[in-house]
Parts: sequence; C-alpha cells; structure tokens
Amino acid sequence: MGGAGLQRPEGGVSRADQNAREQARGAATDYATLVARLGIDPDEALRIVQAALTRHATSTT
Repeated sequence: MGGAGLQRPEGGVSRADQNAREQARGAATDYATLVARLGIDPDEALRIVQAALTRHATSTT
C-alpha cells in the first residue's frame, strides 16, 4: 500500500493526480486572464504555451 492519497483507484485517478490537474487548470485560468488583459490573440497564447512545454520537455530529458 502507498502513502495517503497516492493510491490509484481501479480505473480512476489518484488524489495526487487529481490535485495536479486542478492546479494546472487554475494556472491555465490565470494565464488566460493575463493573455486577455494583455490583448494577446488566443492562437498566439497557445503557441507561447506550446513553445514553453516543448522547451521544458527537452530540458528535462
């Protein structure tokens, strides 16, 4: 048995995974608010995020 909140229910998502997704959704909402306030086009905002994800993926492998 794993630590509290780390077990993956049969066919489900662990509490830790669920918390991580909730944090990511919150960060995405904050980013979307910032992008709108700055007047950045949504397609450009997505390109910015994609580039950041790509840079992060290549820097951690």
